[in-house]
Amino acid sequence: MYGRRRRSSGSTLLVVIVIAVIIGVVFSIMDNEPDALPAAEASPATEVAVQPTVETEPLTQVDSALSASTATDMPTIPPMPTETLPDTPSDTATEPGQVNIQDYLPEIPEGTSLFIPSAGVYAPVVQAYLSGTSWDVSQLGENVGHLQGTAWINDPGNVVLSGHVELGDGRRGVFANLNELKVNDIIVVISPERERRYVITNISSTTPDNLQPIKPTTSDRLTLITCGSYDFFQDTYLERLIVVAEPI
Repeated sequence: MYGRRRRSSGSTLLVVIVIAVIIGVVFSIMDNEPDALPAAEASPATEVAVQPTVETEPLTQVDSALSASTATDMPTIPPMPTETLPDTPSDTATEPGQVNIQDYLPEIPEGTSLFIPSAGVYAPVVQAYLSGTSWDVSQLGENVGHLQGTAWINDPGNVVLSGHVELGDGRRGVFANLNELKVNDIIVVISPERERRYVITNISSTTPDNLQPIKPTTSDRLTLITCGSYDFFQDTYLERLIVVAEPI
């Protein structure tokens, strides 16, 4: 029985020795490992990983901040002052040496007509308005136009009536036969208020830029004016036919 105990004690001693050897080897290995790198010598990758990130505001907050800044801090351009155009001169104002047109602006009664028996003319008389330095006769059509600013049959002066010799569509105008008139032919201006008869005293031609025939006169006169001497190559009328008549 004792012999078995001795044998068991020897085995136990051997196991203890082996464990001691293993523990010694482990401690020896641990003593030989290099020390851990200090924090200051950490790798760049580690540094990047631990760098703090910049917190950004949401876009909505940034937009709101910009809007508030624009509304209060940004300078604004003051509105441009409204430029007031100078008042246009009155219709009665004239420069020295100019004729006051308002003195020659009679009203043409509605229903007024021009009757020239020898030329086959019987047509309404309408107002031809002054536009700048000339009269707008583009819309006369088959009517006779009273040049605005000239006299009327109720007052002394030069009554000037104009008409087309040919219309834009090629038809004959109201004054197409004016060149057939002769001295002593009769012209009648008929209005609702009165009828005025004239007798032709002169027929002539002049250049388009000659305004003498339509200027005011101190005596009663009726002047008819239309185009004449058509130039096919220039597509224009070279002259103006002038018919002057005096009241009977």
